[in-house]
Amino acid sequence: MGIFGYLDRIAAEARDTRTLEERAAEAAAYEAKGREAAARLNAEREAFLAAAPRYVLPDGSTWRAADMVGTLRTGNQGDQGRRLHLVSEDECGVWSGVGKALCGAKPGPRSIGWGDVRAEPADCPRCVAKLRKAGL
Repeated sequence: MGIFGYLDRIAAEARDTRTLEERAAEAAAYEAKGREAAARLNAEREAFLAAAPRYVLPDGSTWRAADMVGTLRTGNQGDQGRRLHLVSEDECGVWSGVGKALCGAKPGPRSIGWGDVRAEPADCPRCVAKLRKAGL
């Protein structure tokens, strides 16, 4: 923000005729809207996770279908297609870890990591074979 933007902001604050209570009420209403939006997003996320496939192995570990996100440089997969692996539930999601999939695949050093949980079932042949071997 340049000097003129700073001066404009000071002038706007000087013209503000609201009382301290009115400002506090507006701030509280703004925060309440934010909490409502967060609760709505959380409910939508819970409904999505309930509908997405979840695989529980006999040892008690839980796995979800996720894909490997592209490189840090571009975030683009190019024309490589998408293969959905089975990734531990703890490793799925935004800013997730970079652990191994059920088949042993793991993101490379330039990759962002595993993507978010997908609604489609896993299609990695090695992951599916390990699921069948576990009896699922």
